[in-house]
Amino acid sequence: MKVILTSLTRQEKLFTLADADWFPLEVVKAGDVTATAGLRCLDAASWSLSGRLRVTLVLSCDRCGRQLLWPVDDQFVYRVAVEESGGQGGEVDEENAALWLVSGPALDLSEVFRERIFLVSPEKVLCAETCRGLCAGCGADLNLEPCRCP
Repeated sequence: MKVILTSLTRQEKLFTLADADWFPLEVVKAGDVTATAGLRCLDAASWSLSGRLRVTLVLSCDRCGRQLLWPVDDQFVYRVAVEESGGQGGEVDEENAALWLVSGPALDLSEVFRERIFLVSPEKVLCAETCRGLCAGCGADLNLEPCRCP
């Protein structure tokens, strides 16, 4: 869903995204996704984007492969600005950590929420801190049974 930034006023405008339109195909979810955003103009060159993403992801334990549900309730705020041509892209300091740069007059909310899915997904997934994983030799789930290696 693309929003023309120059059409926004100082009064916040609310948007809701349908998950079929933007949700990444490589990510498995359980149930519906709620993705809402509020946009408003701050000044002639910047806008405020506040969003909320609620979804339950289906992830696999990195040790044993067991599937688990990972509830997500992510709230975020970005200052949106148009990227200056010839600017040094990729440099973000702490002051601009919540800056979302756009290259034209429109902001693609689908892109923002798609990125949020990957940002909120854990780097390492464990069903439990004590998960013993699978035996590399026989493949036994060491949480449920002993190793069967000779």
